Amino acid sequence: MKTDKLINLIKITLLLIPLLVISSEVLDINEISYGNDEKQRIDFYKGSSDKVLVWIHGGGWLYGDKRAERWIKRFQNHFIDHQDFNVYMIGYRIGKLTAPNAVDDVICAYKKIIHDASLRNLSTDDIIVAGASAGGHLALMVGLSANYNNKECEGEIPPKAIINIFGITEIKQTSEFLDKTKFFNASNYVKGWIGSDANIDQITKTLSPINILDGVNLNVLTIHGTSDRWVPYEQAVLLDEKLKDQHQLLTIDGGGHYYFSEEEDEIIRQTISSFLRSNFNMSTKELQD
Repeated sequence: MKTDKLINLIKITLLLIPLLVISSEVLDINEISYGNDEKQRIDFYKGSSDKVLVWIHGGGWLYGDKRAERWIKRFQNHFIDHQDFNVYMIGYRIGKLTAPNAVDDVICAYKKIIHDASLRNLSTDDIIVAGASAGGHLALMVGLSANYNNKECEGEIPPKAIINIFGITEIKQTSEFLDKTKFFNASNYVKGWIGSDANIDQITKTLSPINILDGVNLNVLTIHGTSDRWVPYEQAVLLDEKLKDQHQLLTIDGGGHYYFSEEEDEIIRQTISSFLRSNFNMSTKELQD
């Protein structure tokens, strides 16, 4: 009797909180390796269509994990159609003085995803890469990988589109912004990632999406609040000015770094949902079916 009650409780829990981080055995998470490091893993969640959505967590390149509850919940909160897509969540190497590992990792992970999606008969022509904060920066770098010097994992099939949620687009400007607005040095996560003695001008040239856009056909949705204290809103403006017609900017007036009202959250949800449907060429009915 107790066993039956426990089984029913587990079933109800799974229905209420899909993708909740509890255990790979319960959720049947398919984990895929793309390197030797324990962080170089991808979680796959099967969807109801053949479309592919890739999610990259944030954390300033220093913290975070693909199965961290906070990042799963943030993904679920804004991607209301996530169960319609085959979701790949990328893990990558993080920590102080590890640049550019995170960039190299997500580009190699994306190549692995292309291969895995092909094996599962999913549409490799219908892949959208999304990320928030440092994850937004990394999502953009995946879309711009043709202009990034990583021959080992250079892909042949670019993403169809990118969703950049207040991501870093210019390394140097963000670092200077943090120096000016934060009262303790440790809060400058950019310098933590690349090192305070690093040649930031040179690194900015190679690791800033804004500087490697030339010749790339990239459709991007950016969501950014004007009062973001960790990634300046000007980062979104720079990208908007550079990409022009290839860029859709949703500005949240007074919005912070993942601090939005319920009304603002709903605007973000609907904007993302519309962007996904449009770029996947799927109607609302097709998503529901």
